[in-house]
Amino acid sequence: MLLQFLLACAAIDPNHILTRNVGNTAPPAGVALDSDTRQRAYDFVWTRVNDAYVDPNLNGVDWKRIGQEHQTAIVNAPTDDAFWKRLDLMVAELGDAHTRVLSAKQYANHKDKLSYSVGLGVTDVQGELIVTSVAKDSAAEKAGIVKGNKLLRIEGIEASDWWRLQLSKARKNSTERAQAKSIKRILNSGDLDAPSDRIALQIERNDGSSMEVSLLRADLSRKDSLTSKMLDENYGYLRLTGFEASLSKEVQASYDKVRAAQGLVIDLRGNGGGSLGLSLAMMNQLVQGNIAIGKRITRTGKSPTMLFGLISTGKLELELRGVQNPYLGPVVVLVDGDSASASEFFAGSLQSIGRAKVIGETSCGCLLGYLGYANVPGGGALAYSEIDFAPVNGKRIEGVGVIPDQTVTLTKADLRNNKDTGLEAALLALKRMQEESVVKLASAIE
Repeated sequence: MLLQFLLACAAIDPNHILTRNVGNTAPPAGVALDSDTRQRAYDFVWTRVNDAYVDPNLNGVDWKRIGQEHQTAIVNAPTDDAFWKRLDLMVAELGDAHTRVLSAKQYANHKDKLSYSVGLGVTDVQGELIVTSVAKDSAAEKAGIVKGNKLLRIEGIEASDWWRLQLSKARKNSTERAQAKSIKRILNSGDLDAPSDRIALQIERNDGSSMEVSLLRADLSRKDSLTSKMLDENYGYLRLTGFEASLSKEVQASYDKVRAAQGLVIDLRGNGGGSLGLSLAMMNQLVQGNIAIGKRITRTGKSPTMLFGLISTGKLELELRGVQNPYLGPVVVLVDGDSASASEFFAGSLQSIGRAKVIGETSCGCLLGYLGYANVPGGGALAYSEIDFAPVNGKRIEGVGVIPDQTVTLTKADLRNNKDTGLEAALLALKRMQEESVVKLASAIE
């Protein structure tokens, strides 16, 4: 009882770091949430956002009015799935990709590093929905879907019409690109308003023929990876699929594989973000000495703390601290519209200090941060933005994205021919950067 009292004390844990994962388990399978639990969940979400969101003005939203407008629909939702979705729609009024509510099932999958999905990566290429990737061991892979295939119909509706319909009902978000990410999740995982284990698709194969498939959604492993290799004797390549904190132990060895490269490509396309610490560790390998890259912004103007301020989550000012043997050759970072959060922090920071060129498409524009999910009564979870970021160049990334130095867009033909135009552009840029450095060196010697 004494411990519970102490944890409830605002001075002990003002940022809810210790208590956000305490209690609030999901009901047994097949048992619906009662009205009291729904009300407590609503109260918890509304209050926590009101009291702790990074912007005390809540992005200019009248949060009290929003709560009143959504409360009845949330508490009286016809199903538990609809209840969780409507809670999420309420927090979506902030227009923030990082502030979101997960259902009990979504939260359980998050903790188990699983994704309930058919395994399709898709993007809008000049008005056509084209497959950009297929997850290993997924229903999409087993059905024979490959990169470059075109989605003709989704659930009996023309694909472009289905996409527009989903956009018309989608949650508000940080940017249009963030909203598109939400639609891709609905395609893969289903809509909580009408949950289904299957999705029917008509696909145009790369040879022009078509096929109809019914894909069964299933739990897929959501494990991030860091790979490193030499593309030839001159250029190195790092590929990071997500900033999972556990990958920190692989950073040194990955850079060691490309240490002798004359130029380096770091591929963050499709990388949805993750650990700020891993992002800093990756950048530390690319600089000498200490270099300021910006600062964190919090609601109070102070670093989040606990235990009467004795334990801090770190300084607000952010700087790189170069390692003993850094890689100092030219660097290109590849991004696309699905590159988000820590990916944008990485690319935007290196771009702002002139350490790397960024090539590809404008990134998500989803750069706010949270300190972990908070348990919500009923078994779900709330993420709420607690940290903003101000780069040294003053260009805000949240709501805008990292603007590439060179834009390279996907085409259906390139996808079908397995041609990576982004990587090709990166290698050409590295060659130019090498040549420019040689000219500068020669001029300095003269």
